[in-house]
Amino acid sequence: LFFDTQISGTNAVSCASCHQPEYAFSDNKKQSSGVTSKQTRRHSMPLFNLAWKKAFFWDGRVGSLREQVFHPIQHPDEMNSSVEELMELLNNDSEYRELFSRAFSPRDVTPDHIGLALENYLFGLVSYHSRFDDAMAGKATLTEEEKRGFKLFMTEYEPRSRRFGADCFHCHGGALFTDNQFHNNGLKQADDLGRIEFSGRESDRYKFSTPSLRNVALTAPYMHDGSLGTLEEVIRHYSEGIHVSDTLDPNLAKHPREGIQLSQVDQQALIAFLET
Repeated sequence: LFFDTQISGTNAVSCASCHQPEYAFSDNKKQSSGVTSKQTRRHSMPLFNLAWKKAFFWDGRVGSLREQVFHPIQHPDEMNSSVEELMELLNNDSEYRELFSRAFSPRDVTPDHIGLALENYLFGLVSYHSRFDDAMAGKATLTEEEKRGFKLFMTEYEPRSRRFGADCFHCHGGALFTDNQFHNNGLKQADDLGRIEFSGRESDRYKFSTPSLRNVALTAPYMHDGSLGTLEEVIRHYSEGIHVSDTLDPNLAKHPREGIQLSQVDQQALIAFLET
């Protein structure tokens, strides 16, 4: 189902069109596009380690993968189909009827079974065993530059106690390298207001889901709008490009200037670590 273009209204687009395996199930485009070729507002999120997420889409408007999968199928600018059309397609296809009969009891092709099948496939996309993981397990060794980047990544920026880290771990800590929360990370403000469009809470203005940094070398461009094309641009943004607003994350707002002001050597070290 994930790779089948028949599930779109034009038989031209599949889930994998915007979530390609070679890009860690993103699509290497600034913003995604579907059957109309019209760009959406947002970059395609990479898909892995989803079993640990409780909210989906950049604004977290859906609480389960089983529900989420139907949104792009029905969106007019993405796959432009409907649950009814999809049901008719699958019930008239002998191969799909056989697959559903082997997978489910009762054997009917139902919306619940479609959602469950796609959900289970997506739950199977697990990312681990990177070079960083091997290093943590004692099976590989990071370079000195990568170790420096890791230290910066995991260290607070607190000059009063003579700690001059990069503060990354606040939002990107832990084994998944994300807190699975929503933050305003200081991007230049645009028409996309973020989570407030779903929640209605003023405190959610310009807040978007924190992506995992696993596979980060494969998932350019970056940010919810794909506005930063390289890891160099991402690090430069946090170092000197923060735009201040009322909902800016406190760990960014605490800096007296528009960013952490990292040296070029430290920026390169962070990138070297991220590429592990």
